[in-house]
Amino acid sequence: MKHDPPQHVQKGTGIPKGKGGRPVVGREAAPGALVRKLSLPGDVLRSGNDVELIAAIALAAAVILWLVALPQMNADQLNNFGLVSILPAAYWFALACVTGSFFLSLDTSCRWAVLRPLAVGVLILLLHATPPIVYETLRYSWAWKHIGIVDYIQRNGEVDRTAPFLAAYHNWPLFFWLTAKLANVMDLTSLQIANIVRFFPVFSSLGYAGLLYAIFRRFSHDYRLVWAAIWVFVCTNWVGQDYFSPQAFAFFLYLLVLAICLGPLLRPVSVPRKGFARRWYKLRTHLTRGAPKFPVVGPWMHALAAVTVCLAIWEIVAAHQLTPLILLNALLVLWILSGLSPAYAAFTALAVASWLVFPAAPFTALELPEQVSGVMKAWNGLTEKFVDTSVVDPQVAAVAWGGRILTLAAAMLAGLGWLRRFRSGGRDGTAVGLLVAPLPIVFFTSYGGEVIFRIYLFCIPFLAFFVAALFFPTNGAGRGLGTRSLLAVAAFLMAAGFLLGNNGKDRQYRFSPEEVAGASWLYQNAEPGTLLVEGARNYPSQFMNYENFTYVPLANESREAQDELLADPARTLSRWLRDDRWENGYVILTRSQKAYVDALGKMPDGALDRIEFELQSSADFQLVYVNRDVRIYTLSSLVGRR
Repeated sequence: MKHDPPQHVQKGTGIPKGKGGRPVVGREAAPGALVRKLSLPGDVLRSGNDVELIAAIALAAAVILWLVALPQMNADQLNNFGLVSILPAAYWFALACVTGSFFLSLDTSCRWAVLRPLAVGVLILLLHATPPIVYETLRYSWAWKHIGIVDYIQRNGEVDRTAPFLAAYHNWPLFFWLTAKLANVMDLTSLQIANIVRFFPVFSSLGYAGLLYAIFRRFSHDYRLVWAAIWVFVCTNWVGQDYFSPQAFAFFLYLLVLAICLGPLLRPVSVPRKGFARRWYKLRTHLTRGAPKFPVVGPWMHALAAVTVCLAIWEIVAAHQLTPLILLNALLVLWILSGLSPAYAAFTALAVASWLVFPAAPFTALELPEQVSGVMKAWNGLTEKFVDTSVVDPQVAAVAWGGRILTLAAAMLAGLGWLRRFRSGGRDGTAVGLLVAPLPIVFFTSYGGEVIFRIYLFCIPFLAFFVAALFFPTNGAGRGLGTRSLLAVAAFLMAAGFLLGNNGKDRQYRFSPEEVAGASWLYQNAEPGTLLVEGARNYPSQFMNYENFTYVPLANESREAQDELLADPARTLSRWLRDDRWENGYVILTRSQKAYVDALGKMPDGALDRIEFELQSSADFQLVYVNRDVRIYTLSSLVGRR
């Protein structure tokens, strides 16, 4: 075995001496050396606590600057760049300060380990708490629809598994059922729930970060790599699946299952004596070379972990359609590469099959044939959810490309990071396996273009790990100022990219308090059996008494139907609302609907403004509710009937 040459210590200094009497620092330094390598040029940092102190001051400055920036943001001034368009200079300085603090906390001389999670926490506040504070309401239309399912359970005590509308939610209802029970205990109404869960992305992101720490620790002992990977995850998770939704709930449980399966549930595998089993053992050992070793837990802890995982698997199966399929793939990866018992994959498969056959039977009977027919045809619709940048507003196109560039950059950096780890001797087979585990889902679902964003969500943790590995491939690498400076620049740019990708559409996705008030009035006053004609689905919709109404979003109509409508809006809508199938009818037009339609070109330019003008001018229609951002019309002949 090759040994380093003996080192000599200069008398009176305590500094190890190498060849030629030069001080030894960095990787050459003896473990017991009394001096640490300084991170900044010119020996700027003189005392042991300088790095910690500067990092703490920068972190405090970030919080103060953020608080200063919040009152300066006016949500009414949003343009098609979204939140980025109203961020003041103080916010960007806050983001730079928290990035700098995190950069300093990764210095090997920083002894305050708490600074790293605190910096990640402040980053999450800056990215995820800013919109709900500035907008004052719950953003994104689907979050309001999810509250509508909670409201249904609160009023009826159960779901309707034969419901024709939002049927999947009624057949995978655990997330809504738990929320409804909690809301009942706290005596919350739909609007009160909405006011609380607007901060859901903050709590979900904090939960993800905590679980990822446990997962990444199973891939590396290097705290710099672990925390840098968590930072990268927070910044690259721009697809917005952390909002109040079953997907966010199921993803949290997915990470929980992985953390436990990579930890207490792993048992040492005995070496087979011969045959295929021995060859496979050697291959698996090679593929996972470099992974940290941890002590085996006791039988009681192992049993508790097994029960927790089985309970989490059942909750995932009862809450979401897609996540159990990805989880099954991940558990198979852990069985093949890490020696996890195959019983957990078998339990997942059995739970999925049982749920489809029993609780979700009404949905399965109606939808399964269509789902099966869509298998292997998913490629045809992979891009259907992508914004067509050739027909939309240039600012909207820039936002779309911002998210795409961030994703491509993360994938490229992750590839380079894996290569650097590989060349350094690590194989990371488990991390690579978990990275590719979601990919086969594209062939076995009929989610269409939506599946791309879901697959990316489940890939992000392991992409983030390899992006961080580009800077810290081994425990001894990445100690220089240059490496960490590049990381700081990349970290800031990724955070800025998140703001563009995640919040770039907030002119559409943000709903004003006036819009919430208008929608609330409508859902409280419209009778069951009412037709609701919407400019678009993009407003705070269906969060109360949703099953009582039939919805017709004009933006979803064919171009031929839109042309007919715009030829004579008042006459066409009057005919729709007079149909004998409806007890009553309303037309609701809002600011966010217009922003959505105009930005994405869903209707001809100014179409909703023209419809509003025609209804206002027509004697057949009467304006029954109005505020700054909402207009609600009904037929004049129907007003006296109420």
